[in-house]
Amino acid sequence: MLPDLIEGYEVVFTHALTGMALLSKEGQILKVNDALCDLWGYRQHELLSQIPFGEEWSPILDSILTAAKTMHAQEDFCELTCTYLHPSGKTMHLYMKVTFARIPTHAATCYLVQFQDVSQLLRLETKLKHKESQLYESDDVLNTLLADLPLAVIITKQGVIQDVNPAALEMIHAKSKLELIGKATQDIVDNNYHDEIMKRRARHAQGKPLGIVTYLIHCMDDTQKFVNGFTIMITYKGDRAAVSIFKDITKERIEEERLMQSEKLNTAGQLAAGIAHEIRNPLTSINGFLKLMRSNQRNKEMYFDIIESELKRIELIVGELLVLAKPQSSVRSRPLDIVPLIFQIVTLMKVQSAFKNIELEMITSSESVWIQGEANQIKQVFINLLKNGIEAMTNKGRIWIRIESSPYEVLIQVQDQGSGMTTEQLQSLGQPFYTTKETGTGLGYMITQNIVHNHNGSIHVESTPGEGTTFTVKLPLLQLED
Repeated sequence: MLPDLIEGYEVVFTHALTGMALLSKEGQILKVNDALCDLWGYRQHELLSQIPFGEEWSPILDSILTAAKTMHAQEDFCELTCTYLHPSGKTMHLYMKVTFARIPTHAATCYLVQFQDVSQLLRLETKLKHKESQLYESDDVLNTLLADLPLAVIITKQGVIQDVNPAALEMIHAKSKLELIGKATQDIVDNNYHDEIMKRRARHAQGKPLGIVTYLIHCMDDTQKFVNGFTIMITYKGDRAAVSIFKDITKERIEEERLMQSEKLNTAGQLAAGIAHEIRNPLTSINGFLKLMRSNQRNKEMYFDIIESELKRIELIVGELLVLAKPQSSVRSRPLDIVPLIFQIVTLMKVQSAFKNIELEMITSSESVWIQGEANQIKQVFINLLKNGIEAMTNKGRIWIRIESSPYEVLIQVQDQGSGMTTEQLQSLGQPFYTTKETGTGLGYMITQNIVHNHNGSIHVESTPGEGTTFTVKLPLLQLED
């Protein structure tokens, strides 16, 4: 509460940001400050003469005097609000606080009235009430939509289930909402997928999109299901909540696994047929020359050489099959700078290329490009590609190894000046035991593809007969955490 005004009250009036006026008990305006003039839209002499008010001032004055009569002690004050039509035509909402004041030049007690424009606050309050009404209405609409939606919907706050729709009850085999409300999502999602839950929460905390997710869930009747869905954030009952919409994909997953198994069996059958064919040829040769050795006592040394050559061919085929069949998941990957690694490979292969007068030229604009990978496997990829390029060329020529990087991946090209391949040959490339070389097995490129794909990369081939072939390997860059 304001103290009684003393002879220095002019300072308060001059510097106050709030509109202020002194009124006699009869309602006469004794003094106003500049802030009130700005608020009311009149000059001081106009306000003091009360010329502009008329019907506008009378209701406000009556309200002030009526409220002031309720005050008895010097410490009392009263508050009231009213509307005021500004000279500009704008309707304003005013808050007024009335207190007692003594003026040295006036024996009688006066009223100090403080005015504040609260129009914006009232508009904001109205909007908030409207939003609150809309919020409750939106909750009703949301509940109606959830009830009719055929997909399972689960609403959670901080990982705890708040509500579910009938489709979710059916999917999880719950009899009522009470079985699920209050339950943590991690109690339903299989333990093997908890890391994915934590990663999604971390992405949400960083403002990153959550994307689509697949979980294995445990139903209330102890059965398991695969579900696939996405999550959006909404305001639910006044708080931020996650709305997750899921679809049961168990049947699709089983069918997918069945097809994959069928494809694996089909590929294994083709591979077995190829192995039988490839190994039968040298075995037939060995068997034939053994019979010749029994019947012919001469030239046995030549027969031994041929038999040894065929046995080495069988050893090569079996060795490459073992590499192809080796599980890549057991290999430990780590951050790897691919530029010096490829430089080492080029240096190693220059010895072999020098015998055919082939130059190896490495072109790179970066001294360092980091990926996540296993060094020996990456070496094997580019040794295979450079070896293929060298063997595809006769005498003289050049092979270029180019390294280019973008914000997300590194591109490594191996371009030779060999005989090239036709469209038909390109289409058959990568099939078991298909090769364009007389002594090849066709498994080297399969191994190369397998390694690249296990590093989340891709390999592409372009070739023109008589001009050469270009292999392009793309590998994801190592993404450093922010």
